Amino acid sequence: MKRLFFFLVLLSAIVSCHRDYNKIKSPNEFLPTEVNSVILVNELNDFTKNIEKHDILSDIYIKELRTTSKILENLNTTRQIAIAFLNQDYLILTENDSTLFILDSIENHMSENIDKSKISKTQIDSTIFYHKVLNNVFAASNNLELLNTLSSETRNQKLKELIETTDSTSVASLIFKTNSVSYSKFLFSEVEENSRRNYTVLDLTYSDDNVQYNGLTTSNDSILNKIDVFKNTVAQKINVPKIAPYNIGSLKSITYDDFSVFNKNLSILNNVALDSTQTFLNFTNEIALTDGAIFIHSFDTDLILESIEDKSFVETYREIEIYEFGSPDFFQNKLRPFIEFESASYFFTYDEFVVFSSSPETLKSIISNILSNNTLANSDAYKNIIENLSEQASFFVFKNSDELSKILQRDLKGYNANAVEFVYEDNYAHVNGIIQKFKRRRASNSVTESFTTSIEADLISTPQTVKNHITNAHDIALQDVNNVLYLISSSGSVLWQKQLQGNILGKIEQIDMYKNGRLQLAFATPNRLYVLDRNGNDVAPFPLKFNDQITQPLSVFDYDKQKNYRLLITQGTSLLMYDARGKSISGFSYKSNDSKISTQPKHLRIGSKDYIAFTTGDNLKILNRQGNTRINVKDKIRFSDNELFLYQNKFTSTNTLGQLVQVDTKGKVSTKNLNLSDKHHLETTSKTLVSLTENKLQIKSRTVDLDYGDYTAPRIFYLNDKIYVTTTDLQSKKVYLFDSQAKPIPNFPVFGTSAAELQELDKDNSLELITQADNKTIVVYEIH
Repeated sequence: MKRLFFFLVLLSAIVSCHRDYNKIKSPNEFLPTEVNSVILVNELNDFTKNIEKHDILSDIYIKELRTTSKILENLNTTRQIAIAFLNQDYLILTENDSTLFILDSIENHMSENIDKSKISKTQIDSTIFYHKVLNNVFAASNNLELLNTLSSETRNQKLKELIETTDSTSVASLIFKTNSVSYSKFLFSEVEENSRRNYTVLDLTYSDDNVQYNGLTTSNDSILNKIDVFKNTVAQKINVPKIAPYNIGSLKSITYDDFSVFNKNLSILNNVALDSTQTFLNFTNEIALTDGAIFIHSFDTDLILESIEDKSFVETYREIEIYEFGSPDFFQNKLRPFIEFESASYFFTYDEFVVFSSSPETLKSIISNILSNNTLANSDAYKNIIENLSEQASFFVFKNSDELSKILQRDLKGYNANAVEFVYEDNYAHVNGIIQKFKRRRASNSVTESFTTSIEADLISTPQTVKNHITNAHDIALQDVNNVLYLISSSGSVLWQKQLQGNILGKIEQIDMYKNGRLQLAFATPNRLYVLDRNGNDVAPFPLKFNDQITQPLSVFDYDKQKNYRLLITQGTSLLMYDARGKSISGFSYKSNDSKISTQPKHLRIGSKDYIAFTTGDNLKILNRQGNTRINVKDKIRFSDNELFLYQNKFTSTNTLGQLVQVDTKGKVSTKNLNLSDKHHLETTSKTLVSLTENKLQIKSRTVDLDYGDYTAPRIFYLNDKIYVTTTDLQSKKVYLFDSQAKPIPNFPVFGTSAAELQELDKDNSLELITQADNKTIVVYEIH
């Protein structure tokens, strides 16, 4: 019995060890302790497509990522990838699966296994690297020894904890030692040699002409680093931009709630004896250095003026008194390393500020700008970035394009306002930064051509916008005659293209099938139901294949707004319903009367009840969620070619006589004469009706007489709490845009050859109108 017990214990231990050996590991657990920097990539396709030519981020590609590009471009994953750098070596880590890295699909490659180490040596073009799989983790490096010694047992705990603070919804995150020459440029600060044990982590979001980042920078417990001087202080509001000149190149501001605490910390940092003599700085909470001037903020400038004994009146300029300061070297070393100013010879007070400079002329120029409201805070470029920053900061740095160009060592014309702020808290500081190209405001109501994008074959679909869940802006989807689908960025770049089996029926829908904020594209072609991820890859188990032809666009229902999607396929007389994972819904069954379904089924909600509505010949079908008849409409209706809409809480369309046809929830049919010809178009929202017949466009009760032509169906857009209506004259190639009162938007019509879509593409508060310029080209106009 004892032997049996011993055997069972031994067996249990063996099984336990075996399980531990095969335990699923996080790729980041294999990061070596000596790592200098790590790039965590969450959206590989977006990151690699954009970074190489990006004004700001291209340095990272040139100096770091170029050596890894052949590996990255052959990884097929939507999971996070960690790219670590150790001096001249790199290490790539990500979760492995069977489709991650398929050698057979790579051109110009050679690969071989190295002895019994389970490491492969691969060459793609001229790039040679080594790779292996550790448990569930794929690892690749240019250093064989690094790969051989890789272990999750020697992980960098501090680095691991920082990685856990990163935002997985950002495109990428940077983690680097704060003394890194390349990456510290993002902090607009000089490299500190004594910060080699400290890390900074930044989550990146960006578009073609901006980068925003936030994160934190760490410090050891002892006061050795610049951010430590803010220990035991409270960050204050940044006020100096209110009076700093609009055209300054640089501004550095420090804040505190108690100068004596800040001063004590500063003496420890500089390793000098504490000067506890009380000065006028004890009555301040912000000090800033700009081009040729020191700015001080205080809630009692009269007290500061009284405490500056060594002063003499010089002159009055625009009713502001200018004084000579008897200690011009006062700021030379007192606030080092943040602020060093050799000649504060003159000063004036204004409102809650005291301003020092080396000459009265400089002070007069500052006064003139203040009184004319030509201050940094009032400049359009500064307003453009400040909404992305916090009001309070311990340390704030602003740079214009010239100063930014010096930091990044390249010409960055147009980047007129850029800032980084630090908010200290318990041995670390929150970091927020923005580097952004400023688009100067056009004249009010102007319309400018933003960009054009051409593809290789003729288009068969009008441009459609889809939401970009990464930027919360929008991209543009197109399809050509070869059934290739394109996704175009908000700046006109082709993000990807994908060959489809057939043309897309109707509109592309978007779903969040995993309920994590990441959107997929869903649509039908004549024999396929597709769901694609952000990078254009098929999402399993899609595409679903159908032998019988799909005859209407895909209908997507989200009954309770809980992201429990239903995907409805129409095949002639039949309806098939699936969930977001491609499984057939057994609880839905539609009994056909052998009449072909002639309009796309729509989910409409009136009060608390759901309705699925569509037409079959002369019949209007209104079903419940299960596919059974909810409203029995007995009257026959000779429907026009227009869709069904929900208007005034009634099921609404038109008939071939040009009459408005409405059905209420009891099945009662009513008609109204709209004086429409047999060839007419209808579009509605729940409260707005728009019709077009011949050259007459009616918006609500107002009618617009257009030039005679060949017009596309009007389209209604609701953006920024306003209704807009578009239609295009294909004959004269003019796109018209009206408001809800049927008034034309200034500077319209514009040139266009297809129906247009209106959208806010790039979150700059201007609307963009997207249409075609010719058979192969889209054009985007920006409306100011």
